[in-house]
Amino acid sequence: MEILPISTDDHAWEKPDTFTSRVPKQFREDCMHLENRDGEDTWVFAGKKVRIVGTGAAAMLPDRGAIKTYDEAPPAVHDAKARLETMDEDGVAVEVLFPQNSGFGGGPYVSTEGSPELRLACIRAYNDFLAEEWTGVSPRYVSQCLAPMWDVDLAVEEVRRAHGLGHKAIVWTAAPQNFGFPHFNEGYWDPLWATLQELGMPCALHIGSGGVNLDIWNGYDNFRRLAMVSVGAITSNLSAIGNLIFSGVLDRFPKLNFISVESGLGFVPYMLETADHQYESQHLWDEGMSVRPSEYFHRQIYVNFWFEATGITLRHSIGVDNIMWEADFPHPTSTYPHSRKAIETSLAGVPADEQQKMLQTNAERIYGLDLDPADFPEGVRYRP
Repeated sequence: MEILPISTDDHAWEKPDTFTSRVPKQFREDCMHLENRDGEDTWVFAGKKVRIVGTGAAAMLPDRGAIKTYDEAPPAVHDAKARLETMDEDGVAVEVLFPQNSGFGGGPYVSTEGSPELRLACIRAYNDFLAEEWTGVSPRYVSQCLAPMWDVDLAVEEVRRAHGLGHKAIVWTAAPQNFGFPHFNEGYWDPLWATLQELGMPCALHIGSGGVNLDIWNGYDNFRRLAMVSVGAITSNLSAIGNLIFSGVLDRFPKLNFISVESGLGFVPYMLETADHQYESQHLWDEGMSVRPSEYFHRQIYVNFWFEATGITLRHSIGVDNIMWEADFPHPTSTYPHSRKAIETSLAGVPADEQQKMLQTNAERIYGLDLDPADFPEGVRYRP
């Protein structure tokens, strides 16, 4: 058996001219762009600092630390052709792409900063950039669009436009209410859910997409702080997926798939056991829940893993059909450059047919892909 590992969470760095070269002239000063501030290249939007280049390329650095200028980043973090070489070296067949500086669903220009016209121009520029400079370079990349958060009709319009460009999914927020918009559960968003269901586009809820409220001690050194942020951010999706299950959205849109991205999978059995217990204890069928929480999850929700071994032993409680793999390239927590070893460690003792589902065919089904091993280099074909 040959398996083509699909990483369902990797990040394509925006280029310095991604926005300035694509937005109308009147928006070029305020759109997302790079400035060097105090010796560090910094992404700026509408006059406000978004983030430094920092640790976004850590997986490719010898100390897995930070850089201060964009030019210090290895080409593979922002160049699609260079990335292909890195994927071949690491044994990755396909990457599903998320933003870097544009946020993970609740970013600077999808919500409230800047004028609506500026925001929309940046969203369209980003979606065009992925289609032109990533999926336009190779079918080994899967693009996911951003959409306006401040107007559901505009969101629907942009999703349809992006779908026409080849985008396979949407990167959305788990908590629009945290940005001053209607709650995730409100019927206001139903036109968006209906459109995604119609087009067969899953909704990716990346950790941190609704903001992360962590009490971080000021005494942490850099790497310990980074570790604490990573651990804390993962837990944010436990609440997000719990809310999704009870929200009513899955009742109204039974064929719409959601993905909990970079949250891992070890939390799922406990969450589902607790949710099912509360369903029974509170007789939630009397409040319109047509099936048990665990049934909603198995029908419509997916999770991914990149290092877990203990969680994999619980895969039958989670649902082997609900699990996908990720490398999180090129972030600090990425399995690069040892992704093949990480796969072998996590999936040790797992039957080959189950490995194939978690590494390839689940993602193929969710993203509407059809991969042929003959189209891929020998080095990325995994044989369990």
